[in-house]
Parts: sequence; structure tokens; C-alpha cells
Amino acid sequence: MQERFCKCGHRLMVQYTLDGFIPWEAVIMRDQDVVKPVKVCPCCGAYLSIHFLR
Repeated sequence: MQERFCKCGHRLMVQYTLDGFIPWEAVIMRDQDVVKPVKVCPCCGAYLSIHFLR
């Protein structure tokens, strides 16, 4: 897993998987004990894409 940050500064974790039809799919997860994929930032509500995370 890699640590990344939303544009608002909220910390997220990114896991790269080889599962599925897309090679090296990035799964963005909340920075908490619960490992659950998210599509929007839990802090600011912005749409999350691996291309826009710092």
C-alpha cells in the first residue's frame, strides 16, 4: 500500500491490485482501520482518482 493525499490534504491509502480486467488497478481506501474502497474523499467529498492524488 502507498500513502497518498487528497487535494484537501486528507491522507488516503492506495493499493494496487492485479485482479480484474484492468492490469494494475488502483484501489483507494480510507486511512482508518476499516479497509474499504472509497470513490470520494471522506473529508471534502471530492472525486478521487489516482491521477489527482499527491
